[in-house]
Amino acid sequence: MNPQGSIPVEETVAVEEPLEIHVNGTPWVTTMRTPGHDRELAIGLLYTEGILANTSDIDSIDVEDNVVIVHGDLSAESHTRGFVRSSSCGVCGSASLESVLSRNPPKVSADGFTLNFHDIERLVDKLKSSQSYFHTTGGMHAVAQFNQDLEIVNLAEDVGRHNAMDKIIGKSIDDIPHSLFGFLLSGRVSFEMVQKAVMAGSPCIVAIGAPTTLAVQLARQHGLTLIGFARESRFNVYTGAWRIKG
Repeated sequence: MNPQGSIPVEETVAVEEPLEIHVNGTPWVTTMRTPGHDRELAIGLLYTEGILANTSDIDSIDVEDNVVIVHGDLSAESHTRGFVRSSSCGVCGSASLESVLSRNPPKVSADGFTLNFHDIERLVDKLKSSQSYFHTTGGMHAVAQFNQDLEIVNLAEDVGRHNAMDKIIGKSIDDIPHSLFGFLLSGRVSFEMVQKAVMAGSPCIVAIGAPTTLAVQLARQHGLTLIGFARESRFNVYTGAWRIKG
């Protein structure tokens, strides 16, 4: 504490603004997010919620300030509409676990993707060094997508961890299933995060934070490797330990 009292300083704060997503002229959801890559965010969310099958279903996407308008061969009529998705919660109060899993996600392959024990620490170090917005604000989550060579091929930062993951999936939707790519999370692992990895066909999630019981249950059910508390040269493997070598 300054002995002469407080002094004014400049501080960088994470930006959080609402984004409305409209489907065929009808408002569907308002999500609280960090502006940027709004088109990819809308595509990723529509896909992981089972409303969009692939980009060929889309006729047009218009981004106007804080509104994304999607037109095409897709319908949100049977899905919860008009809800608000906060930055701390994903699909709060929308679809149930059973309805999400009924959307026929791609099967997660049990072969072709492995990690060595020491790879986990290297991945966490790479994520920390890549979080430019976190370093300046201290208030951003990061999600990265990595390959077998431990290269980060996609990275997104947002006030909402689920938004960051949707941005990555929306950007790479034409490459689904992501059977040779894992997800790296800067925070905890909720059910929504595992659901999105399942919908993308990804075999692995590595997180700095803790998973929830429902996240572990869903990862086990779909054959994902789920790693949590990856920090300080240690980590916990909750499911899919056969992918960890050495």
